Amino acid sequence: MSIPTLITFIAYLVVLLSIGLCFYRKSSNIEDYLLGGRGMGSWVTALSAQASDMSGWLLMGLPGAIYLSGMPQAGDIETFAELRRRKDIF
Repeated sequence: MSIPTLITFIAYLVVLLSIGLCFYRKSSNIEDYLLGGRGMGSWVTALSAQASDMSGWLLMGLPGAIYLSGMPQAGDIETFAELRRRKDIF
C-alpha cells in the first residue's frame, strides 16, 4: 500500500471518528445517539432503508448473479430478471 493511500485512509478514519465524537457529545444518552433522538423524518428513514437494501444486493446478490451468468452480462438487467424467473438465483 502506498504512503498517500495510507495517509488518505487515516485522515478518513480521523474525520469519521471526529464526527461520531461530536454528535455523541451532543446526545444525552446512548438511545438518543443511536436513534438520532427519533427526530429523523420519513424521507431520511426511507433513504436509509433503501441504502441498506441496495447494500445487501450489491454485496451478496450481484456477485452471485455474475458468477452464474458471466461478466459480459453484468450490466444487463434483463439477464438477472430471466435468471430470477428461472429460479437460478434468489
